[in-house]
Amino acid sequence: MSLDLAHLDSHTRQFMLEEFEADLADGSLYCSPHLNEAGLANYPDLLRDAVLTGTEASLAEALYTGDTVRQPIRRQHLKELGPGEALADVTTNLAEREFHRFYIRGLCRRALDQGVSTLVIYRARPPDPGRAPSNTMVGVRIVVSSLLEDLRGTFRSLPPHGLPQCRDPGLSVRFPDDYRLREDDAQLATPSAAR
Repeated sequence: MSLDLAHLDSHTRQFMLEEFEADLADGSLYCSPHLNEAGLANYPDLLRDAVLTGTEASLAEALYTGDTVRQPIRRQHLKELGPGEALADVTTNLAEREFHRFYIRGLCRRALDQGVSTLVIYRARPPDPGRAPSNTMVGVRIVVSSLLEDLRGTFRSLPPHGLPQCRDPGLSVRFPDDYRLREDDAQLATPSAAR
């Protein structure tokens, strides 16, 4: 199920694009070890397209249909998956992780641009029934500058799947309820699954 990203609109996308281009320019764009040779070559363009007009779901589809991800060698799930399901799972996780990370970075940049110092954690997707939900995090305010710094860092293994230090990939951030978007930002965003 796709993430319901509360402020995924053209304004946030512009900041997402700036963050993406900065990573690309300084050579810090994360390239997963799951990408094959074609994937390494095509990934930046596919991610840019998703940042500009797509979602994590469209990125996953582009990665999968473009034959850009290596078949996983070992199963990292408790249930048994066939090769096709395992490949789809790895592809979906990669697309969601990276698109969501750039979304949060873009939203942090937008918040800073508008003088907002904290964002609110919310549930962007129903909890996975196989995991204990992190509902205690919902409603907590998080400092924008610190969150942005954490998500811009270099990572020894995988970047965080959403919020750093939070194992629940269904959590995201949004503007506080008491903040009114500026008139030029007042367009409503729809769930990313609808795009």
